[in-house]
Amino acid sequence: MTTVKSIAKNSLFLLSGQVTSIVFGFFYFVYMARYLGAEDLGILSFALSFTVILGLIGDLGLSSLMTREVSRNQSLAPKYLGNILVIKLFLAILTFVVVASVINTLGYSEQTIRVVYIITLSNIATNFTQIFTSIFQSFERFEFQSLGVILNSILMMFGIFFGIEQNFDLIYFSFVYLIVNVIIFAYSFLVCLRKFAVPSLKIDWTFWKQIISESIPFWLNSVFVIIYFKIDMVMLSMMSGDAAVGWYSASYRLIDSLGFIPVVLMSTMYPVFSKFHVSSRDSLEFAFKKSFKFLTIIAIPIGIGTTILAERIILLVYGVQYSSSIAALQILIWASVLSFINYTPATYLTSTNRQRTLMIFTFLGAILNIFLNFILIPRFSYNGAAIATVSTELVVGLLMIFSIRNVQNLSVLLSDIILKSLVAGTVMGVFLLIFPNYILILMILFAAILYFIALYVINGFEKEDINLFNQVLGR
Repeated sequence: MTTVKSIAKNSLFLLSGQVTSIVFGFFYFVYMARYLGAEDLGILSFALSFTVILGLIGDLGLSSLMTREVSRNQSLAPKYLGNILVIKLFLAILTFVVVASVINTLGYSEQTIRVVYIITLSNIATNFTQIFTSIFQSFERFEFQSLGVILNSILMMFGIFFGIEQNFDLIYFSFVYLIVNVIIFAYSFLVCLRKFAVPSLKIDWTFWKQIISESIPFWLNSVFVIIYFKIDMVMLSMMSGDAAVGWYSASYRLIDSLGFIPVVLMSTMYPVFSKFHVSSRDSLEFAFKKSFKFLTIIAIPIGIGTTILAERIILLVYGVQYSSSIAALQILIWASVLSFINYTPATYLTSTNRQRTLMIFTFLGAILNIFLNFILIPRFSYNGAAIATVSTELVVGLLMIFSIRNVQNLSVLLSDIILKSLVAGTVMGVFLLIFPNYILILMILFAAILYFIALYVINGFEKEDINLFNQVLGR
Protein backbone atom coordinates (compact mmCIF):
# COMPACT_ATOMS: atom_id res chain seq x y z
CA MET A 1 0.00 0.00 0.00
CA THR A 2 1.41 3.45 -0.94
CA THR A 3 2.09 6.02 1.76
CA VAL A 4 -0.69 8.25 0.43
CA LYS A 5 -3.24 5.43 0.51
CA SER A 6 -2.08 4.36 3.97
CA ILE A 7 -2.51 7.91 5.26
CA ALA A 8 -5.94 8.13 3.61
CA LYS A 9 -7.03 4.80 5.11
CA ASN A 10 -5.90 5.73 8.61
CA SER A 11 -7.40 9.21 8.29
CA LEU A 12 -10.70 7.64 7.23
CA PHE A 13 -10.73 5.35 10.27
CA LEU A 14 -9.97 8.23 12.63
CA LEU A 15 -12.40 10.50 10.83
CA SER A 16 -15.23 8.00 11.18
CA GLY A 17 -14.59 7.71 14.90
CA GLN A 18 -14.21 11.43 15.42
CA VAL A 19 -17.30 12.31 13.36
CA THR A 20 -19.37 9.81 15.34
CA SER A 21 -17.95 11.26 18.56
CA ILE A 22 -18.66 14.82 17.44
CA VAL A 23 -22.24 14.06 16.41
CA PHE A 24 -23.10 12.12 19.56
CA GLY A 25 -21.05 14.45 21.73
CA PHE A 26 -22.82 17.48 20.30
CA PHE A 27 -26.22 16.12 21.24
CA TYR A 28 -25.38 14.85 24.70
CA PHE A 29 -23.41 17.97 25.66
CA VAL A 30 -26.16 20.32 24.47
CA TYR A 31 -28.85 18.37 26.31
CA MET A 32 -26.67 18.22 29.42
CA ALA A 33 -25.93 21.97 29.22
CA ARG A 34 -29.62 22.82 28.88
CA TYR A 35 -30.50 20.45 31.73
CA LEU A 36 -27.78 21.50 34.18
CA GLY A 37 -27.84 25.24 33.49
CA ALA A 38 -24.86 27.56 33.40
CA GLU A 39 -23.81 27.17 37.06
CA ASP A 40 -23.74 23.36 37.26
CA LEU A 41 -22.20 23.20 33.78
CA GLY A 42 -19.60 25.64 35.10
CA ILE A 43 -18.76 23.32 38.01
CA LEU A 44 -18.38 20.32 35.71
CA SER A 45 -16.31 22.31 33.19
CA PHE A 46 -14.07 23.58 35.98
CA ALA A 47 -13.56 20.03 37.26
CA LEU A 48 -12.68 18.76 33.78
CA SER A 49 -10.15 21.55 33.20
CA PHE A 50 -8.68 21.46 36.72
CA THR A 51 -8.14 17.71 36.67
CA VAL A 52 -6.75 17.72 33.13
CA ILE A 53 -4.08 20.21 34.22
CA LEU A 54 -3.03 18.34 37.38
CA GLY A 55 -3.65 15.00 35.67
CA LEU A 56 -0.68 15.68 33.40
CA ILE A 57 1.42 14.28 36.23
CA GLY A 58 0.10 10.87 35.20
CA ASP A 59 1.77 10.66 31.79
CA LEU A 60 5.11 12.54 31.69
CA GLY A 61 5.00 12.42 27.89
CA LEU A 62 5.60 8.68 27.86
CA SER A 63 2.74 7.92 25.45
CA SER A 64 4.03 10.34 22.80
CA LEU A 65 7.56 8.99 23.14
CA MET A 66 6.33 5.43 22.76
CA THR A 67 4.41 6.30 19.59
CA ARG A 68 7.52 7.75 17.98
CA GLU A 69 9.95 5.02 19.04
CA VAL A 70 7.72 1.99 18.42
CA SER A 71 6.67 3.33 15.01
CA ARG A 72 10.37 3.19 14.11
CA ASN A 73 10.94 -0.27 15.66
CA GLN A 74 7.80 -2.27 16.45
CA SER A 75 9.73 -5.03 18.23
CA LEU A 76 10.19 -2.62 21.14
CA ALA A 77 6.43 -2.61 21.90
CA PRO A 78 6.46 -5.22 24.75
CA LYS A 79 9.34 -3.49 26.52
CA TYR A 80 7.79 -0.04 26.32
CA LEU A 81 4.35 -1.34 27.31
CA GLY A 82 5.50 -3.18 30.41
CA ASN A 83 7.73 -0.48 31.78
CA ILE A 84 5.36 2.40 31.07
CA LEU A 85 2.41 0.58 32.64
CA VAL A 86 4.32 0.22 35.91
CA ILE A 87 5.54 3.82 35.82
CA LYS A 88 1.99 5.08 35.21
CA LEU A 89 0.67 3.10 38.18
CA PHE A 90 2.92 5.10 40.52
CA LEU A 91 2.05 8.32 38.71
CA ALA A 92 -1.69 7.63 39.07
CA ILE A 93 -1.40 7.43 42.85
CA LEU A 94 0.66 10.63 42.91
CA THR A 95 -1.90 12.36 40.70
CA PHE A 96 -4.83 11.66 43.02
CA VAL A 97 -2.88 12.75 46.10
CA VAL A 98 -1.89 16.06 44.44
CA VAL A 99 -5.41 16.79 43.16
CA ALA A 100 -6.97 16.04 46.55
CA SER A 101 -4.44 18.21 48.35
CA VAL A 102 -4.85 21.20 46.04
CA ILE A 103 -8.65 21.22 45.70
CA ASN A 104 -9.11 21.03 49.47
CA THR A 105 -7.01 24.16 49.98
CA LEU A 106 -8.92 26.34 47.48
CA GLY A 107 -12.15 26.74 49.47
CA TYR A 108 -14.57 25.14 46.99
CA SER A 109 -17.91 23.66 48.00
CA GLU A 110 -18.26 20.01 49.02
CA GLN A 111 -20.16 19.27 45.79
CA THR A 112 -17.39 20.73 43.62
CA ILE A 113 -14.74 18.75 45.53
CA ARG A 114 -16.67 15.50 45.04
CA VAL A 115 -17.03 16.18 41.30
CA VAL A 116 -13.27 16.85 41.09
CA TYR A 117 -12.47 13.52 42.81
CA ILE A 118 -14.67 11.56 40.40
CA ILE A 119 -13.33 13.29 37.29
CA THR A 120 -9.75 12.72 38.52
CA LEU A 121 -10.35 8.96 38.60
CA SER A 122 -11.85 9.24 35.11
CA ASN A 123 -8.72 11.00 33.84
CA ILE A 124 -6.49 8.36 35.40
CA ALA A 125 -8.34 5.70 33.40
CA THR A 126 -7.85 7.81 30.27
CA ASN A 127 -4.12 8.11 30.98
CA PHE A 128 -3.80 4.32 30.99
CA THR A 129 -5.85 4.08 27.80
CA GLN A 130 -3.35 6.39 26.09
CA ILE A 131 -0.68 3.71 26.45
CA PHE A 132 -2.60 1.33 24.23
CA THR A 133 -3.72 4.07 21.85
CA SER A 134 -0.03 4.82 21.32
CA ILE A 135 0.52 1.20 20.30
CA PHE A 136 -2.36 1.36 17.80
CA GLN A 137 -0.82 4.49 16.28
CA SER A 138 2.68 3.00 16.21
CA PHE A 139 1.44 0.00 14.22
CA GLU A 140 -0.69 2.35 12.08
CA ARG A 141 -3.85 0.42 12.99
CA PHE A 142 -6.08 3.37 13.64
CA GLU A 143 -9.29 1.39 13.29
CA PHE A 144 -8.95 0.19 16.89
CA GLN A 145 -8.50 3.73 18.17
CA SER A 146 -11.51 4.78 16.12
CA LEU A 147 -13.67 1.99 17.56
CA GLY A 148 -12.71 3.12 21.05
CA VAL A 149 -13.75 6.68 20.27
CA ILE A 150 -17.08 5.51 18.86
CA LEU A 151 -17.74 3.26 21.85
CA ASN A 152 -16.91 6.12 24.21
CA SER A 153 -19.34 8.51 22.53
CA ILE A 154 -22.17 5.97 22.42
CA LEU A 155 -21.81 5.11 26.11
CA MET A 156 -21.59 8.78 27.07
CA MET A 157 -24.73 9.58 25.12
CA PHE A 158 -26.76 6.79 26.70
CA GLY A 159 -25.44 7.58 30.17
CA ILE A 160 -26.27 11.27 29.96
CA PHE A 161 -29.66 10.81 28.31
CA PHE A 162 -30.57 8.27 30.99
CA GLY A 163 -29.53 10.71 33.73
CA ILE A 164 -31.64 13.49 32.25
CA GLU A 165 -34.63 11.14 31.91
CA GLN A 166 -34.26 10.09 35.56
CA ASN A 167 -33.72 13.68 36.74
CA PHE A 168 -30.36 12.86 38.37
CA ASP A 169 -28.02 15.51 39.79
CA LEU A 170 -24.53 16.70 38.85
CA ILE A 171 -22.74 13.92 40.74
CA TYR A 172 -24.36 11.30 38.52
CA PHE A 173 -23.08 13.01 35.36
CA SER A 174 -19.58 13.02 36.84
CA PHE A 175 -19.82 9.25 37.37
CA VAL A 176 -20.81 8.80 33.71
CA TYR A 177 -17.37 10.10 32.71
CA LEU A 178 -15.66 7.71 35.13
CA ILE A 179 -17.59 4.57 34.19
CA VAL A 180 -17.27 5.16 30.44
CA ASN A 181 -13.52 5.79 30.60
CA VAL A 182 -12.95 2.64 32.66
CA ILE A 183 -14.81 0.62 30.00
CA ILE A 184 -12.70 2.17 27.21
CA PHE A 185 -9.54 1.35 29.13
CA ALA A 186 -10.60 -2.31 29.41
CA TYR A 187 -11.42 -2.44 25.68
CA SER A 188 -8.06 -0.93 24.66
CA PHE A 189 -6.13 -3.24 26.98
CA LEU A 190 -7.78 -6.37 25.61
CA VAL A 191 -7.27 -5.33 21.97
CA CYS A 192 -3.61 -4.63 22.60
CA LEU A 193 -3.07 -8.02 24.22
CA ARG A 194 -4.81 -9.95 21.44
CA LYS A 195 -3.64 -8.03 18.38
CA PHE A 196 -0.29 -6.38 19.07
CA ALA A 197 1.87 -7.08 22.09
CA VAL A 198 1.89 -8.52 25.61
CA PRO A 199 3.63 -6.20 28.07
CA SER A 200 7.02 -7.37 29.29
CA LEU A 201 6.80 -6.73 33.02
CA LYS A 202 10.53 -7.02 33.61
CA ILE A 203 11.45 -3.71 35.21
CA ASP A 204 14.54 -2.09 33.72
CA TRP A 205 15.66 0.84 35.88
CA THR A 206 18.20 2.03 33.31
CA PHE A 207 15.46 2.01 30.68
CA TRP A 208 13.17 3.95 33.04
CA LYS A 209 15.79 6.65 33.42
CA GLN A 210 16.33 6.80 29.66
CA ILE A 211 12.68 7.04 28.60
CA ILE A 212 11.68 9.48 31.34
CA SER A 213 14.59 11.73 30.35
CA GLU A 214 13.55 11.59 26.68
CA SER A 215 9.84 11.98 27.40
CA ILE A 216 10.08 15.04 29.65
CA PRO A 217 10.17 17.52 26.72
CA PHE A 218 7.01 15.86 25.31
CA TRP A 219 5.42 16.13 28.74
CA LEU A 220 6.40 19.73 29.36
CA ASN A 221 5.07 20.63 25.94
CA SER A 222 1.73 19.00 26.87
CA VAL A 223 1.76 20.77 30.23
CA PHE A 224 2.22 24.17 28.66
CA VAL A 225 -0.33 23.53 25.90
CA ILE A 226 -2.93 22.32 28.40
CA ILE A 227 -2.25 25.31 30.62
CA TYR A 228 -2.92 27.84 27.94
CA PHE A 229 -6.01 25.94 26.76
CA LYS A 230 -7.46 24.99 30.17
CA ILE A 231 -6.16 27.44 32.77
CA ASP A 232 -8.75 29.99 31.63
CA MET A 233 -11.58 27.79 32.98
CA VAL A 234 -9.85 27.52 36.36
CA MET A 235 -9.08 31.24 36.54
CA LEU A 236 -12.60 32.15 35.44
CA SER A 237 -14.01 29.92 38.18
CA MET A 238 -11.92 31.72 40.79
CA MET A 239 -12.36 35.26 39.42
CA SER A 240 -15.83 35.36 37.80
CA GLY A 241 -17.85 32.42 39.21
CA ASP A 242 -19.49 29.26 37.91
CA ALA A 243 -21.98 30.94 35.55
CA ALA A 244 -19.18 32.68 33.63
CA VAL A 245 -17.42 29.33 33.25
CA GLY A 246 -20.67 27.82 31.97
CA TRP A 247 -21.18 30.49 29.30
CA TYR A 248 -17.54 30.30 28.26
CA SER A 249 -17.47 26.51 28.16
CA ALA A 250 -20.61 26.44 25.98
CA SER A 251 -18.74 28.37 23.27
CA TYR A 252 -15.51 26.51 23.94
CA ARG A 253 -17.22 23.17 23.44
CA LEU A 254 -18.34 24.19 19.96
CA ILE A 255 -14.86 25.17 18.81
CA ASP A 256 -13.24 22.29 20.67
CA SER A 257 -15.33 19.84 18.66
CA LEU A 258 -13.71 21.18 15.49
CA GLY A 259 -10.34 19.97 16.76
CA PHE A 260 -11.00 16.50 15.40
CA ILE A 261 -10.01 17.72 11.92
CA PRO A 262 -6.33 18.50 12.59
CA VAL A 263 -6.14 15.69 15.15
CA VAL A 264 -7.26 13.12 12.56
CA LEU A 265 -4.82 14.25 9.89
CA MET A 266 -1.81 14.87 12.10
CA SER A 267 -2.29 11.69 14.16
CA THR A 268 -1.83 9.75 10.93
CA MET A 269 0.98 12.03 9.76
CA TYR A 270 3.01 11.83 13.00
CA PRO A 271 4.42 8.33 12.39
CA VAL A 272 4.84 9.21 8.70
CA PHE A 273 6.81 12.36 9.54
CA SER A 274 8.91 10.31 11.99
CA LYS A 275 9.79 7.73 9.31
CA PHE A 276 10.57 10.34 6.66
CA HIS A 277 12.85 12.18 9.09
CA VAL A 278 15.04 9.08 9.05
CA SER A 279 14.62 8.02 5.41
CA SER A 280 13.89 11.02 3.18
CA ARG A 281 14.21 14.75 3.82
CA ASP A 282 12.45 15.63 0.56
CA SER A 283 9.47 13.39 1.38
CA LEU A 284 9.25 14.93 4.85
CA GLU A 285 9.13 18.47 3.47
CA PHE A 286 6.55 17.48 0.86
CA ALA A 287 4.31 15.85 3.48
CA PHE A 288 4.72 18.87 5.77
CA LYS A 289 3.78 21.40 3.09
CA LYS A 290 0.70 19.50 1.96
CA SER A 291 -0.52 18.95 5.52
CA PHE A 292 -0.02 22.62 6.31
CA LYS A 293 -1.81 23.70 3.15
CA PHE A 294 -4.86 21.46 3.58
CA LEU A 295 -5.40 22.46 7.22
CA THR A 296 -5.09 26.17 6.41
CA ILE A 297 -7.56 25.84 3.54
CA ILE A 298 -10.07 24.23 5.90
CA ALA A 299 -9.49 26.54 8.88
CA ILE A 300 -9.95 30.00 7.40
CA PRO A 301 -13.55 29.59 6.10
CA ILE A 302 -14.53 28.05 9.44
CA GLY A 303 -13.30 31.19 11.19
CA ILE A 304 -15.05 33.60 8.83
CA GLY A 305 -18.31 31.65 8.71
CA THR A 306 -18.58 31.13 12.47
CA THR A 307 -17.87 34.80 13.19
CA ILE A 308 -20.79 35.83 10.96
CA LEU A 309 -23.19 33.09 12.11
CA ALA A 310 -22.29 32.96 15.83
CA GLU A 311 -25.57 34.38 17.12
CA ARG A 312 -27.70 31.95 15.12
CA ILE A 313 -25.51 29.02 16.15
CA ILE A 314 -25.62 29.77 19.89
CA LEU A 315 -29.37 30.44 19.99
CA LEU A 316 -30.13 27.33 17.97
CA VAL A 317 -27.87 25.03 19.97
CA TYR A 318 -28.19 26.27 23.56
CA GLY A 319 -31.16 28.63 23.62
CA VAL A 320 -31.57 32.17 24.94
CA GLN A 321 -30.15 31.28 28.39
CA TYR A 322 -26.70 31.04 26.74
CA SER A 323 -26.92 34.23 24.65
CA SER A 324 -23.98 35.58 26.66
CA SER A 325 -21.84 33.01 24.86
CA ILE A 326 -22.18 34.64 21.42
CA ALA A 327 -19.29 37.11 21.68
CA ALA A 328 -17.03 34.46 23.22
CA LEU A 329 -17.68 32.17 20.26
CA GLN A 330 -16.85 34.93 17.77
CA ILE A 331 -13.49 35.40 19.47
CA LEU A 332 -12.65 31.79 20.29
CA ILE A 333 -13.21 30.54 16.77
CA TRP A 334 -10.00 32.30 15.74
CA ALA A 335 -8.10 30.34 18.36
CA SER A 336 -9.41 27.25 16.58
CA VAL A 337 -8.27 28.61 13.19
CA LEU A 338 -4.77 29.25 14.55
CA SER A 339 -4.75 25.83 16.20
CA PHE A 340 -5.45 24.20 12.82
CA ILE A 341 -2.56 26.08 11.26
CA ASN A 342 -0.21 25.39 14.19
CA TYR A 343 -0.81 21.64 14.29
CA THR A 344 1.47 20.88 11.33
CA PRO A 345 4.60 22.74 12.52
CA ALA A 346 4.10 21.31 16.03
CA THR A 347 3.97 17.77 14.60
CA TYR A 348 6.99 18.53 12.43
CA LEU A 349 9.03 19.60 15.45
CA THR A 350 8.19 16.56 17.60
CA SER A 351 8.67 14.04 14.78
CA THR A 352 12.11 15.46 13.95
CA ASN A 353 13.39 15.19 17.54
CA ARG A 354 12.97 18.91 18.23
CA GLN A 355 10.47 18.50 21.04
CA ARG A 356 12.67 20.62 23.31
CA THR A 357 12.24 23.57 20.96
CA LEU A 358 8.48 23.08 20.97
CA MET A 359 8.60 22.81 24.76
CA ILE A 360 10.21 26.26 25.02
CA PHE A 361 7.58 27.79 22.74
CA THR A 362 4.66 26.29 24.63
CA PHE A 363 6.23 27.36 27.93
CA LEU A 364 6.33 30.94 26.68
CA GLY A 365 2.74 30.52 25.51
CA ALA A 366 1.61 29.28 28.91
CA ILE A 367 3.26 32.21 30.71
CA LEU A 368 1.75 34.68 28.23
CA ASN A 369 -1.70 33.14 28.60
CA ILE A 370 -1.68 33.30 32.40
CA PHE A 371 -0.44 36.89 32.27
CA LEU A 372 -3.13 37.94 29.78
CA ASN A 373 -5.86 36.16 31.76
CA PHE A 374 -4.87 38.04 34.92
CA ILE A 375 -5.17 41.32 33.01
CA LEU A 376 -8.20 40.62 30.83
CA ILE A 377 -10.56 38.46 32.95
CA PRO A 378 -11.17 41.15 35.64
CA ARG A 379 -12.10 43.63 32.87
CA PHE A 380 -13.85 41.47 30.29
CA SER A 381 -14.66 38.19 32.15
CA TYR A 382 -14.97 35.21 29.78
CA ASN A 383 -14.48 37.40 26.68
CA GLY A 384 -11.12 38.41 28.12
CA ALA A 385 -10.21 34.75 28.53
CA ALA A 386 -11.11 34.19 24.88
CA ILE A 387 -8.87 37.06 23.75
CA ALA A 388 -6.02 35.65 25.83
CA THR A 389 -6.40 32.24 24.16
CA VAL A 390 -6.34 33.69 20.63
CA SER A 391 -3.33 35.88 21.40
CA THR A 392 -1.40 32.94 22.81
CA GLU A 393 -2.11 30.73 19.79
CA LEU A 394 -0.90 33.50 17.47
CA VAL A 395 2.39 34.04 19.31
CA VAL A 396 3.21 30.34 19.64
CA GLY A 397 2.37 29.76 15.97
CA LEU A 398 4.70 32.53 14.83
CA LEU A 399 7.50 31.13 16.98
CA MET A 400 7.09 27.65 15.46
CA ILE A 401 6.97 28.93 11.89
CA PHE A 402 10.11 31.00 12.47
CA SER A 403 11.94 27.98 13.92
CA ILE A 404 11.34 25.83 10.81
CA ARG A 405 12.12 28.55 8.27
CA ASN A 406 14.77 26.20 6.81
CA VAL A 407 11.95 24.29 5.04
CA GLN A 408 12.31 25.15 1.37
CA ASN A 409 9.91 27.83 0.06
CA LEU A 410 7.99 27.92 3.34
CA SER A 411 7.48 31.70 3.29
CA VAL A 412 6.13 31.51 -0.26
CA LEU A 413 3.73 28.74 0.74
CA LEU A 414 2.53 30.72 3.78
CA SER A 415 1.81 33.94 1.94
CA ASP A 416 0.26 32.22 -1.07
CA ILE A 417 -2.15 29.84 0.63
CA ILE A 418 -3.20 32.21 3.43
CA LEU A 419 -3.85 35.04 0.99
CA LYS A 420 -5.83 32.85 -1.41
CA SER A 421 -7.83 31.30 1.44
CA LEU A 422 -8.69 34.75 2.76
CA VAL A 423 -9.81 35.92 -0.69
CA ALA A 424 -12.04 32.86 -1.16
CA GLY A 425 -13.25 33.23 2.44
CA THR A 426 -14.20 36.85 1.81
CA VAL A 427 -16.34 35.78 -1.16
CA MET A 428 -18.02 33.24 1.10
CA GLY A 429 -18.52 35.82 3.86
CA VAL A 430 -20.22 38.27 1.51
CA PHE A 431 -22.65 35.50 0.53
CA LEU A 432 -23.49 34.85 4.20
CA LEU A 433 -24.07 38.55 4.85
CA ILE A 434 -26.32 38.95 1.79
CA PHE A 435 -28.51 35.96 2.72
CA PRO A 436 -28.66 36.06 6.54
CA ASN A 437 -32.10 34.53 7.13
CA TYR A 438 -32.04 31.30 5.16
CA ILE A 439 -32.02 27.85 6.78
CA LEU A 440 -28.73 27.63 8.68
CA ILE A 441 -27.57 24.20 7.46
CA LEU A 442 -28.26 25.15 3.83
CA MET A 443 -26.38 28.42 4.24
CA ILE A 444 -23.36 26.58 5.61
CA LEU A 445 -23.47 24.01 2.78
CA PHE A 446 -23.78 26.61 0.01
CA ALA A 447 -21.11 28.78 1.62
CA ALA A 448 -18.66 25.87 1.73
CA ILE A 449 -19.30 25.04 -1.94
CA LEU A 450 -18.84 28.69 -2.91
CA TYR A 451 -15.59 28.88 -0.95
CA PHE A 452 -14.01 25.91 -2.69
CA ILE A 453 -15.19 27.10 -6.12
CA ALA A 454 -13.64 30.51 -5.46
CA LEU A 455 -10.42 28.89 -4.24
CA TYR A 456 -10.23 26.76 -7.37
CA VAL A 457 -10.83 29.75 -9.63
CA ILE A 458 -7.94 31.70 -8.09
CA ASN A 459 -5.64 28.65 -8.42
CA GLY A 460 -5.65 27.71 -4.75
CA PHE A 461 -5.19 24.07 -5.78
CA GLU A 462 -2.10 22.93 -7.67
CA LYS A 463 -1.85 20.03 -10.10
CA GLU A 464 -0.07 17.88 -7.52
CA ASP A 465 -2.92 18.52 -5.05
CA ILE A 466 -5.35 17.08 -7.60
CA ASN A 467 -3.01 14.11 -8.17
CA LEU A 468 -2.88 13.41 -4.43
CA PHE A 469 -6.67 13.54 -4.24
CA ASN A 470 -6.92 11.08 -7.12
CA GLN A 471 -4.48 8.72 -5.36
CA VAL A 472 -6.62 8.81 -2.24
CA LEU A 473 -9.64 7.85 -4.36
CA GLY A 474 -7.62 5.09 -6.01
CA ARG A 475 -7.73 6.64 -9.48
